[in-house]
Amino acid sequence: MQREDPNLAIRPDFSSDDFTDACLQLVSDTVDDNQAARILGTLWDIQNTKDMQRWNAHKDEEAQMARDLPNQAAEELAQQQQCAREEEEAMKAEECKKNKAKYAPVPDVEVPSRPVNIPAPYAMRKLKKGKYCELYFFTNIGLAEVESFNASIDDEALTLLKSDNGQHLWIPASNTRDKAAVIKDEDLTWEQFGEASVCLLSAM
Repeated sequence: MQREDPNLAIRPDFSSDDFTDACLQLVSDTVDDNQAARILGTLWDIQNTKDMQRWNAHKDEEAQMARDLPNQAAEELAQQQQCAREEEEAMKAEECKKNKAKYAPVPDVEVPSRPVNIPAPYAMRKLKKGKYCELYFFTNIGLAEVESFNASIDDEALTLLKSDNGQHLWIPASNTRDKAAVIKDEDLTWEQFGEASVCLLSAM
C-alpha cells in the first residue's frame, strides 16, 4: 500500500524535458511528440484512478475497523463479566451445598413486641412426631412450669433409677415426669382452653 494519498497527486507535465525519453518511446511515423505526451498523461490518469480506488477502499476498511473496535471491546468485556458471574454463582452454589446452615434463608418477620412463649421440648417433640399432647402444656400454667421439671426427656428414652430395694432399673423416662400435675383436656377451664389454643396454633 502506497504511503501518499493519490487523491492529492498532480499529473506531471509530460511535454517537459523530464519526460523526453519516455515520449521518444512512443514517437513514430503516426505519433508526434505532443501525441506521445497526451498518451503518457492518459496512462497516468488511468493508473492514478486505480490507485485512488485502492486507497479509498483501504481507508474505508480502516474507518470501519475503528468504529467496530469499541463494540468488539464492549462485547469481550461483557463476555468476561458474564463468565465471572457464572463462575461466582457456581462457587456460591457449591459453598451453599457444603454449608447449608450458613446460607439458610432468614424469615422476613417482625421482631416480637411481647414475650415469646416457648412450650416444653417434650410437648414440641410430641407435635413433631404427630402424637397426642395434652393442651395443659400450652396453657399459661403449663408454660410457666416448663422449668419445674426436666422437660428435655423423651418418652421413648430410658433412664436409670434406683428402686426402694436398692436395685437400679431402666424405666421409660416419661414415667419420671409428675403426671399428676398435668390437667386433662376435659378438665381445663374455658380460659385455659383459650390460652392453650392460641399457643398451640403458634407452635404449629
